Amino acid sequence: MAAHLDTTPPTAPAPPGPRPRAARGRILVLAACALLAVAALCYAGLRLHHRLNTIDMPRTETAPQGGYTLTVYFTPSKAHYHGLRRSIRGQACAGQHLPDGFPADYLERVGLEGFGKTSRGDYLGWDFDRHCYFATGTPPVGSHENTLVPWQSVAANHLSPGTRIHVTDCGPGVSAPVCARVKAAPWRVDDLCSIGCDDAKHLDLYIGEQTRAAIEDEDFYFMTKGATIRATAPEALR
Repeated sequence: MAAHLDTTPPTAPAPPGPRPRAARGRILVLAACALLAVAALCYAGLRLHHRLNTIDMPRTETAPQGGYTLTVYFTPSKAHYHGLRRSIRGQACAGQHLPDGFPADYLERVGLEGFGKTSRGDYLGWDFDRHCYFATGTPPVGSHENTLVPWQSVAANHLSPGTRIHVTDCGPGVSAPVCARVKAAPWRVDDLCSIGCDDAKHLDLYIGEQTRAAIEDEDFYFMTKGATIRATAPEALR
């Protein structure tokens, strides 16, 4: 028996319409995920940038360490020195035009401390590397060209710049009022000790500009051995 032939003309396919709701929803979800991924990458990049620009040493505090020698240094003022005048024109750094002379005892102190204040209000500096004098209008600076801060700056040769120092015990020979000030001060290593600091446990504390003639007779001009300190690893220097 022959198969029945369907003579009904085929129905034309329906014209394309809008995508189903489910497909549109998937596209929106994928787009949102992509935006979140981009945002996460940007955030991670910012954190990495911040870390690369601030990382130095971990901010950890050491246990108290004893056996430290503490000394002080200051900026001598010419007003308190009246020795015989000595010419330094032959010791002027290249390009410097300095006054003909200064009191010899003042120059000796400048050579020890690094800077001295003149009667004009500017400063005479001693270059420890080139062994010559120079004039400057700016206050004394440390080894990283940072301004020295009284009762904060510390000169040390065996600690990283920026290391925070907390003196917990001054050792013998320091008066109670001075020791209390030393212990309360926010000391920070930002200078090198050029003379007399070969000992790894030697800290030179900056106490500012000289205001009295016999400064070495004052209680705050001291040297002590057997001090105890606590050091905090430096933050990133800026």
